[in-house]
Amino acid sequence: MRRRFTARFRSPRWFQSLKAAVGQLTIPLFIFQLIRTILFPTSVDFFLLFVLLIFHIIFSYEVL
Repeated sequence: MRRRFTARFRSPRWFQSLKAAVGQLTIPLFIFQLIRTILFPTSVDFFLLFVLLIFHIIFSYEVL
């Protein structure tokens, strides 16, 4: 009888689909926020741009 492989550190399927969706949505949001930051620079815009960049790095490059 074959042993069944159990992936102990594998995330649930809903989290994997969420990671894929967020990874794809961060680039258009990042570009929009970059244009907005260039046109109307405020500290909130820079903060949102930084948060979107961090989300893109985390979710696209599978840091989580």
